[in-house]
Amino acid sequence: MNTDSTTKPYLGFGNQKVGRAWTFSLPSLITCPGASPWCLTHCYAARLERIRPNCREKYAWNLLASLSTEDFVSSILRQIPDVPGLVRVHVCGDFFNAAYAKAWMTICRARPRLLAWTYTRSWTSDKLRPSLERLRARPNMQVLASCDPTMPSPPPGWRVAWIVGDSRARGLPCRAQQGTVASCLDCGYCFTAQTGDVVFRRH
Repeated sequence: MNTDSTTKPYLGFGNQKVGRAWTFSLPSLITCPGASPWCLTHCYAARLERIRPNCREKYAWNLLASLSTEDFVSSILRQIPDVPGLVRVHVCGDFFNAAYAKAWMTICRARPRLLAWTYTRSWTSDKLRPSLERLRARPNMQVLASCDPTMPSPPPGWRVAWIVGDSRARGLPCRAQQGTVASCLDCGYCFTAQTGDVVFRRH
């Protein structure tokens, strides 16, 4: 690998759970400053990377590409057309620094017809939270604070992605996990609703 401007990030398109939407991922763990001990024990992304080395390689490539913020933004914008669409940010990985969070804010600003959504534990970082606050203020980006039973409650005003079994969990049970819809695309709650929490089963 190299770090010059030819390093093109890899965007996926659709999977069984998300449906027909763009997806972007980074390596788990090393890009997750807000990971709790619970998260490290139960991380589905780490399991995915172990059983699918090709995914691990693509996510590592994406991390490398994201380190050059301007080139990263330009490349993502070239790949996502300026038409209505959806992008799930971080099937794996998380916001690892402020410059990277700002890159996604720039992308969302440049693609106002794009709806993006993400779940993050990086809200626990005092250094990253201001950047995430600005990102979640974008009208076309829904940022949900991931929270497990070992973590403190997220700041007031944040939408929260809870885990079943957490005594604080309130909100809509994930309909894709419940089997009442075929995919996130068929539900739309996380990326179209402006308020309201969601509750996931551990997966």
